[in-house]
Amino acid sequence: MPSSRPSFPVALTVALVVALAFACGAPDAPIQTEEARPSEVLPQPARGPAGLAGVTQRGRLRIAADPDAPPFLARVESGFEGFEYAIMQSIADRAGVSVEIVEAKFDELPGKVVSGEADLAIGQLSPSSSYEGLAWSVSYLQYSLCLVVPKGSTVKALPDLKGKRVAMYDDPVARQLTDVLIGATYDRQEFDDYGYFEKMARGQIDAMVYDCPLARYEMKVYGDSLQIVDDGLNVTTYNVAMRANDKVMLQDVNDVLKELGNNGLLETLQARWMGDVVRSDDFATATGEVAVVKKGDTLGIIAERKLGTSQRWQEIYDKNVDVVGPDPDVIYSGMRLRIPKQ
Repeated sequence: MPSSRPSFPVALTVALVVALAFACGAPDAPIQTEEARPSEVLPQPARGPAGLAGVTQRGRLRIAADPDAPPFLARVESGFEGFEYAIMQSIADRAGVSVEIVEAKFDELPGKVVSGEADLAIGQLSPSSSYEGLAWSVSYLQYSLCLVVPKGSTVKALPDLKGKRVAMYDDPVARQLTDVLIGATYDRQEFDDYGYFEKMARGQIDAMVYDCPLARYEMKVYGDSLQIVDDGLNVTTYNVAMRANDKVMLQDVNDVLKELGNNGLLETLQARWMGDVVRSDDFATATGEVAVVKKGDTLGIIAERKLGTSQRWQEIYDKNVDVVGPDPDVIYSGMRLRIPKQ
C-alpha cells in the first residue's frame, strides 16, 4: 500500500527475533519502561507517525488484554510473554514507546477501548457488527474453531449436537457458526470463568466449540480425558481493535502487521508459541475451501487460480473483509482466505 509514512523492517525484525529468542517481558508493574528493555537488546526505533502521536507524547501504548490467556499472553516473573505480547511490542516499537497492559477479561476488552481506557485491544478478538464504536485491523492470525468432546463421546461433528449442552465463549462468530452447522436446537452454555475444560472433564457439558490454538494448548493438561474431533470448522480471525475514528492509527497498525506477515514473522511466532505447523498449501474446512496466499499473489491472481477468472477478485475480498482489512490491494504471504463457491 503506497504510504508517505516510514517503515522500519529492520527494527521490527530484530524486535520480533528478540521476543522469540528471549520472550522478554515487562516488569511486574503494568508499564514496561525503557529501562526494562536495554538499548543493547532492543533497537530504539524512530518516532512513530501521526497516528501514534498521542501515544508517543504519553510514552506508552495502552493495550487492553487478558493477562491470563496463554499462549497468547501470560504473566511471568519478568513481566509478560506470548504470541500477542510480541505483536504488542512490535506496534509499540513503531511509535518508540513502551507497552502498558490494561488488564481485563475477554468480554470487557472492547469496552476498554470505546471508553478510552485503552488505545487498542489485542486479545483473541474477531470483528463483528455486534461490537459498536470499533475499527478493526488486518488479521494477525487466521485459525479454525474446533469441536472438543469427552473421549468416548459419540459426537463426531457439529450436527450430532442437537439437544446437547454446548459450551463456548460469548463470541458472536462461534455462536453463528454453531447455530448454522448444528441446524437444530441445542443448549448453549456460556460461563463467567475460564474453566470450560475442567467442566467438561467433570461431565457438566457435552461439547465445546473453541478456538483451536487455545484448545491445543489445553490438551497438554486434558488430553487424557478430552479430544478434538474436528479442528477445521471454519476460518476466523484475530484482529486488533481500536476506536472507530482512529483512522490513522488503523493504518499504522495495519502497516506493522502486514510487514510482519510479509517477513514471515507472524508464522514464526505462531510456530514458536502455539507449536503449529503452518499450512503452505490450500485446504478445506467444514464451511468451504481456503487459499493460502503465496509470495507475489494478489486477489486477482488467486481468483484466476481458484475461480477461473481474475475478474472475481471482488468476491474473494467481500468474503474476507475481516481478514484483509480495508485495502484489498495488500495481502501478505501465508494469509488464509476463504474462497467463494464456484
